[in-house]
Amino acid sequence: HSGDDKAIGVYFSANDAVYDWSIAFLNSFRTFNPDLRLILIPFNDQCDRLYQLKDKYNFELYIDSSFDRLEAIGQAFELGHTPTGRYWFRRYAAFWGPCDRFMYLDVRQLVLGDLTPLITALDRFSFDLLHYDCAIDQVYEPGEFRQELLRQGKGRGFNSGRWAARKGLFSIDEFEELATAALKIRSQLNPRNTDQAFINYCCDLKPIRCGHFAEVIGGLCQNAWARQPGKIYRSDADYRLWDYGGLDHKKQVILLHWAGSKLSATMPHRNLFDRYFLQERSIWQRSIVQLGNWLKYLAEVCINLPRRNRILNNFYHQLKYKV
Repeated sequence: HSGDDKAIGVYFSANDAVYDWSIAFLNSFRTFNPDLRLILIPFNDQCDRLYQLKDKYNFELYIDSSFDRLEAIGQAFELGHTPTGRYWFRRYAAFWGPCDRFMYLDVRQLVLGDLTPLITALDRFSFDLLHYDCAIDQVYEPGEFRQELLRQGKGRGFNSGRWAARKGLFSIDEFEELATAALKIRSQLNPRNTDQAFINYCCDLKPIRCGHFAEVIGGLCQNAWARQPGKIYRSDADYRLWDYGGLDHKKQVILLHWAGSKLSATMPHRNLFDRYFLQERSIWQRSIVQLGNWLKYLAEVCINLPRRNRILNNFYHQLKYKV
């Protein structure tokens, strides 16, 4: 890295409720990014256990006076689906934090590669913001507003849990103005994914240059979601996706995230999660945990089989809601 190491960095948001996710995230991050600046934006006030990891994983703490104003924006978008939704908006303080170029990451993911090229791609390819996975239904409801964005070549509908941007791209005052405008069309935004709908709206309304990491850089998987098809394998120093016949076959996996998944024995790529979650445990401790996971896996499979069977599932709901 150059002498400008402090100019780039990664922000992440977490609290004690996602402590196990955080351990796996931090171990994987430092495996591939031993020297990259890492900064925690506390999700809320419940972070005591997490703060104890500060020295071990060499991360800083970023607390900003704008948190209250960001949470107020989040609360204004809330429709009662996500009681902690307002705290999701704290991440956007990264736009006026200490790093000139930065990446934001949720902790429900593994970092499986060097992130510096993803951050420096902003300047290398002249973009203001770069993102990963896109799913427009997770951001905009079908309707006139969405149609107009698509006609203008906008409305990518990117995920708000992994993106890179320039410092100063937005200010808190600007966010409040955009929020006021967005609330007027609240019914045309996703009812649950409040922070995701908000940042997409901001990027679609402001004339900025947005792009997709995989499209801009090349050689990367289009999606980082753990539930995508294919198997992840190690190839020398890289992780890659084996999906023979698929568009991302043999492409590099840098991020792997479990959005929408609970930490469970049956979640996809649990073995990869355990590799980093149990990284510092003894062989004996790892064996005990993995045996427990196998037993949980069998139990969860037995429970989930009826749920996944359409006929049984329909029968259950008919009985449940029968008056």
